[in-house]
Amino acid sequence: MDYCFDDKIDVKLITLFIIDSFKMPVPNSFIVDTLMLQPFVNYFDLEEQLAGLLEEEFVTYYVQDNDRFYSLTKKGSEALEFFHMRIPKTVRERLLRSIKLKIKELKNALSIKADYEKINDIEYKVSLGISEGNYEMFSVSLSVGDEIMAKKMCASFKNDPQALYCEFLSALTKNI
Repeated sequence: MDYCFDDKIDVKLITLFIIDSFKMPVPNSFIVDTLMLQPFVNYFDLEEQLAGLLEEEFVTYYVQDNDRFYSLTKKGSEALEFFHMRIPKTVRERLLRSIKLKIKELKNALSIKADYEKINDIEYKVSLGISEGNYEMFSVSLSVGDEIMAKKMCASFKNDPQALYCEFLSALTKNI
């Protein structure tokens, strides 16, 4: 069954669902591309309701390389959690398939760095980072006490850099 949503609340819920499903700040272009793969909403309704979500403080954004990167606010997460069943299951499944394709594309475009070096007999420096082209999106260096811990940290970061980045970002912005 094909769906076409034009009710403002449904469009907002679908938009919240897409942003939440990426589990990281999402560029506007990815939101649009996801909906173009599964055209449930027209572009103009999407942009209008996205502006409404910003105004109502359900989402927030930052600008990088002339693209807006959206994230849910606590208010947006709570609204989606309460109303997500209003989006038909088949629509959620189709959107998730499209999102997986975009995440795969994003992973191919990102450069993940996870290295360590020995500083002295009791200290190792772990360097973790995510870059897109020449732009460094995330970078952190930590001191650890042994090589085993350094190796484990690098492996953990390489295994799921987006999830760890989101957790780090969430911890930093928790009280904002």
